[in-house]
Amino acid sequence: MENSLYWPGTSLLHILDSRLKVGGMVWLSFLLTITGWPGLLAATLGLGLLTWLSRVPLRLYRSAAIMLLWLAVFYIMASVWVWPPTWRFWEGHWSPAGLTEAGLLLWRIAVLFGLTRLFAAVTPPLEQGLGIACLVTPFTRITAKAADFALLLTLTLRFIPLLLEEVTMIAKARAAKGVLPSSWLGRSREMVNLLTPLLLLSLRRAEELADNLLARGYVSGRYRTLSTQEWASRDNWAAVIMLVAGAGLIFLSR
Repeated sequence: MENSLYWPGTSLLHILDSRLKVGGMVWLSFLLTITGWPGLLAATLGLGLLTWLSRVPLRLYRSAAIMLLWLAVFYIMASVWVWPPTWRFWEGHWSPAGLTEAGLLLWRIAVLFGLTRLFAAVTPPLEQGLGIACLVTPFTRITAKAADFALLLTLTLRFIPLLLEEVTMIAKARAAKGVLPSSWLGRSREMVNLLTPLLLLSLRRAEELADNLLARGYVSGRYRTLSTQEWASRDNWAAVIMLVAGAGLIFLSR
């Protein structure tokens, strides 16, 4: 369960319409790119409140925290540490302005990572694809390729859990044969070796899916999304709250 992107539950965030969650995710992510530290502080508190309402465990953010640490090392070396013309590390010095800039940037990325992880935890992969596809649907009046793009997003999100299951099965099969090394470098090399069978399985699934689409008479530009649930009054109230929260971030960014 800890390795799964989706965490089953019955909280308010779980039962909201997927179209609302996708729209709110896009809306808040855009506002986070223009707000300052007051808005980031409010967004961080809001993320904590949403996490509490969703009742998902904090350990789900562990992978996002590890990625953030690697990004922190990169930004510290790129922005905070001023390199001399000779490119000798020991001749450089710290930049207070760069430290402030890197701190705000990492803070903003951390909130975005948290929102993305929470969205994946409270929304099943199929509903994620349907929600994103519904946002792309209006563009089908401009070009038929928008429908193909919506189908691509839906299938991609649908197959992510299957790929994770296949990776787990392959890793367990190799572990049962006693071929997994004990060193960190050996385990990293073993993970790279899993890419070949995973790629072959993905290509086989893609070929089978293409044959099924052709057998069902699929035509490019004819994809139509179907919502898995009805829009309820709670979705209206949630939409109002998101708009108010967005207005608050805009006010704090002034």
